[in-house]
Amino acid sequence: MTAEERQEVLEYTNGFPERFRIVGLIESNEEAAVRFCIDNTRKRYPNFDKYHGSAWAKAFRDVQLTTRFMAQAMLLDEMGILEEKLLFWLRTILAGLNFTPEFNRDTYTYLKQGFRQSLPPDAYAAFEPYLDRTIEVMSDFPAPATPAV
Repeated sequence: MTAEERQEVLEYTNGFPERFRIVGLIESNEEAAVRFCIDNTRKRYPNFDKYHGSAWAKAFRDVQLTTRFMAQAMLLDEMGILEEKLLFWLRTILAGLNFTPEFNRDTYTYLKQGFRQSLPPDAYAAFEPYLDRTIEVMSDFPAPATPAV
């Protein structure tokens, strides 16, 4: 390895303790942030459960799963993991179920607000790019002809 490559590896690995601390905070606040997200999405889209069986339980599960993938990507400092392992796949599934881009954008914006309220500013600042990318990817598809939200 060159001196520059060694320095890059050291910088990457030296960041792990701080990123682990932030992941712990995300885990501690996950329930409250996801609940805030689902409660607000439910108010905004009161007919959602008329289109999908167990709609809100599945929405909670999906948002929780997304949160965990975002935390893992943040820990590894690798946005591509989030996009390739979850977001593109999940977006395709939800688009196939006639979700709208607006529904997804609103849902993940509420999640972002939930974490903004519950995380300390430094932890939120580290997590925010992953929240922003999730909102961007999850709402980037054509609206369905017959929305089911």
